[in-house]
Amino acid sequence: MTDATRRHARAPYRLAHWMLIAGCVGGASAATAQTAKDAKPVETETLAPVVVNSTRAQPAGKLTMTGEELSRIPGTAGDPIKALQSLPGVVTTSDGDGSPAIRGSRPSDNAYYIDFLPVGYMFHAGGFVSVVHADLVKQFDLYTAAFGPEYDDVHGGIIDVTLRKPRTDKFAAKVNVSLFGADVLLEGPVSDNQSFYFAAKRSYFDLLYRKDITDDDSGVIFSLPRYGDYQGKYVWRLSDRNELTFSATGADDKIKFTIPNSSTTAQHEPVLAGDSTSEQSTNTQAMTWDASLSAHASNKLALGHSDYRSKGKIGSAVSADLKFETLFAREQFRFRPNEDHDIAVGGILTSQKVGLDLDLLDAHCTEFDPKCDLSSANRYKIDENIKVNTAVLYAKDRWQLAPNWATTVGVHYSHNNYLNRSYIEPRLGLEWRASNSTTVNAAWGKHNEMPDGIQILKDIGNAGLGHMRATHSVLGLTHKLNDGWSVKTEAYYKKFNDFVVADPLVNYVNGGSGEAKGVEFFIKKERTSKFSGWLSVGLSKTRRRNDIKNQEFRFEYDQPVIINVVADYKPSSKWTFGAKWSYHSGNLTTPIVGSTQDANGRYHPIYGELNTERLPAFHRLDLRADQIITPRLSVYYEITNA
Repeated sequence: MTDATRRHARAPYRLAHWMLIAGCVGGASAATAQTAKDAKPVETETLAPVVVNSTRAQPAGKLTMTGEELSRIPGTAGDPIKALQSLPGVVTTSDGDGSPAIRGSRPSDNAYYIDFLPVGYMFHAGGFVSVVHADLVKQFDLYTAAFGPEYDDVHGGIIDVTLRKPRTDKFAAKVNVSLFGADVLLEGPVSDNQSFYFAAKRSYFDLLYRKDITDDDSGVIFSLPRYGDYQGKYVWRLSDRNELTFSATGADDKIKFTIPNSSTTAQHEPVLAGDSTSEQSTNTQAMTWDASLSAHASNKLALGHSDYRSKGKIGSAVSADLKFETLFAREQFRFRPNEDHDIAVGGILTSQKVGLDLDLLDAHCTEFDPKCDLSSANRYKIDENIKVNTAVLYAKDRWQLAPNWATTVGVHYSHNNYLNRSYIEPRLGLEWRASNSTTVNAAWGKHNEMPDGIQILKDIGNAGLGHMRATHSVLGLTHKLNDGWSVKTEAYYKKFNDFVVADPLVNYVNGGSGEAKGVEFFIKKERTSKFSGWLSVGLSKTRRRNDIKNQEFRFEYDQPVIINVVADYKPSSKWTFGAKWSYHSGNLTTPIVGSTQDANGRYHPIYGELNTERLPAFHRLDLRADQIITPRLSVYYEITNA
């Protein structure tokens, strides 16, 4: 599923998204047991790739981590993808809502990929746990700005996860059991040139704890969420130069909650009172063909199908059933005509069928409006089918200008038939190896993103909107020290235009802008001895501006100071101890300076200026101990929010 599809499907639930995640999950102690027939998987031999210089520094705006080092971070329950919340450039607003906001953008402004394939969503229950089995994650790439032209149209960030291949030496099984849920992994060879794995996960705290939870602040009554997911991969090595991979992935989430008439939430918004549910699910099936055409050329082609469904009810405010079916193709051809050039060309094509069954109140609220009164909004009923075709084409060339200088020049073209918009955007990068241990990187690029789905529907929205636009600039320095130490510093600036704001005549217009700027420090210690870990410090400022009303304010995800300290100590072969401390500036709120009462006796708040008050700073400490009992059994003990 493309990122545009994901935003279309989720848009109606933005009206009450905070209710789905606030207070659902909190810190807890956990112990997990693992069993396996062998502790270490063996992968199939990879195809001969196009030659790439392994000593290159990472491009500006990119951070790469291995699944192994991320899975040991305290507070993640062994989930390596959830560990991205501890990386520089990432903002989260609470323990319950862990979806990442990246360098001045919203969580919905990101694109997610797993093994070259676009996926619908990466996290269950608002960010509590990822949809991927932890043992399968091989590498994690986080692009926080000025990412390459090969990715989809977003202005936030790119989360690109690479899963390992199935083992080929023997059949193996692995089981993880924790306080929250359990998962199983089966894998092994089918023949000399074929192998597979299948993994599945299911939460069960909704079965163990059936009592409802009441949020003291809002009065909302929650039942614990339920989630599940699966991943399957079948690898068929046709020859030394050709390999087919068949993939199947899926995830589902469900939560129920009730808003009593007596709660403060219902008193403020009467239409939210009553029983509510939210369900979403996604499934993807794909075939990927990797071909090594020569010592200097390779090709990667993925063909797939995905379906996504989002269904729910929020009191009498929203009743929605959205169905998406997507066919997609992603192509990438790489070749090196000589030692100085590494060229890639490709594209992403999607054809989407969208079924909408909506009955909702829409006050045309955006992030630029402090007041959003659903109870007095107009009701819309939509029952229609839409077809959306999108195309992304790109080309880039990494050119080795001199022994210590290289540049990357790229171009990104995108088009969608629904809004009938096309964009051609340049992407540039520059590398200077100042010494054997020091590299300076710079990157610059223009990016675009389709507006949220509800904003571009005819009647309820404006089908004449243009895409949101962004210009990213990054300058970074990486310095490697002795004994596994390294230091990385990046300064960035993002300029945004054409954000969507409400309009009384045409519902929505492109009338907003903004900027995000900051500097980040990342000091890392690789495991060359008993100690490893990192320190990340982010200093930033993010603003939004309503250009029509000439009003400027701080963005809701603006957190000027973010600090993460991760430490890992391995005193012996059987024990490992870890700690993680996180600190960030408090969340922004809009003050209520008074109230009015209407003819029906309902009180309406009078808001002050948007996002002008900040809650106290937040910090948290997580602790973890890993114990290897036998080669087939290990246990970890974790205290969250110690």
